[in-house]
Amino acid sequence: MSVTNSAPSSHNVFDRVRRFARREDGTASVESVLWMPIFIALFGLMVDTSLIFFGQSKVLRVIQDGNRNLSIGRLDGEAGAEAYIENTLAALNVTADVTSTVTAGVVHTRVQYDAAQLQALGFFSSLLNLKVTVSADHMLENWEA
Repeated sequence: MSVTNSAPSSHNVFDRVRRFARREDGTASVESVLWMPIFIALFGLMVDTSLIFFGQSKVLRVIQDGNRNLSIGRLDGEAGAEAYIENTLAALNVTADVTSTVTAGVVHTRVQYDAAQLQALGFFSSLLNLKVTVSADHMLENWEA
């Protein structure tokens, strides 16, 4: 019975290392690993920005509902409209500063809130420190005339 040496020779190891160094079939995966954090950051920016704009449209709808309710007499004065809007926004997990005024037969409501309340990821500090202001006007309807 003969015994064979199973340990690789130094010549065989160097050949394998040289072949591994010359191969180029793994370069695409290396490039994708290098670019992946940038794509993830861009995706996160798109998600947060989209959520801010979607939240802005929801806040605008709440303001319009409050102005309409004040306009037709369902709410009592500016304080009633402000309370209605604040409570409705609180149900949407948005804490905001609300001011309503009635001037010359027009209800004007302004809402300001932190954009950070509407973000999912919060990667970018410029979006975290952003204040969003939404306002709407509505004519008072005089049903008694």
